[in-house]
Amino acid sequence: MRLGGMNRSLAGFLLKGLGISLSFALVFLLTYGLNQSYLRQMAQTRLVVTARSDLLPGLPLTADVLQLTEKPIFGLGQDYAESVEELMAQGPWYVGVLGVGAGDILRPGKLSAAAASGGDWRWEANRRGDARLIAVETTLVRSGGDWLWPGTRADALVYLPAKESYDDPQPARIIGPDDDPLLRDLLIIDKKNGGGLTLTGEENHDGYSRDMLPAVVTLMVDGGDTERIKALIRYNEEGRIYFSPTDLGVRYD
Repeated sequence: MRLGGMNRSLAGFLLKGLGISLSFALVFLLTYGLNQSYLRQMAQTRLVVTARSDLLPGLPLTADVLQLTEKPIFGLGQDYAESVEELMAQGPWYVGVLGVGAGDILRPGKLSAAAASGGDWRWEANRRGDARLIAVETTLVRSGGDWLWPGTRADALVYLPAKESYDDPQPARIIGPDDDPLLRDLLIIDKKNGGGLTLTGEENHDGYSRDMLPAVVTLMVDGGDTERIKALIRYNEEGRIYFSPTDLGVRYD
């Protein structure tokens, strides 16, 4: 009786061990299969239309600024084009208010048709013949949130840190448009992160999320307004510039 009981206990132990081993083997095979499927997806690519260089909001879209680039299918989404000729044949098109960064996938759903963009902010609608561009550093953590999209008009405020010197010490100061009119009514046409990527305010469809805290905001000013350009450069060198939107314009994304 004792021997039979031991045999039954041993058999039960072995069956339990076998069940656990089979469970581990099944989990391993399932995980391995999923990993292989994921790797195959990552390895698959497709030729899609991308931008050769940065495309500013509102500019007419032309074939010479586009190219075909091999991109991973994983994360590609549905909004893309596989032929420059077919895309242009459906136009004319204008670059959307978010702009397109160099090398980025061109999303037809983000473009604006000429017939539907008459009331929206466009580069050519605001551009003057002698317009100049000036880029200044900022951060959205303390400046305007994600409201500084292209087409926004904003006032600038400058923080100048304290200067410690024996002959002429100065406390920290904040200068606004009431103190310096050159900081008033600035037109923002682009924003980029520290790596030079144009920011869309959303997850990038290439499969990674862009830095949502831009380091550079590009402004458009009158070409003859050299005093404003010099003031922005001086403030950027001596302190930190923040933006407060005054007119958000119209988004057509």
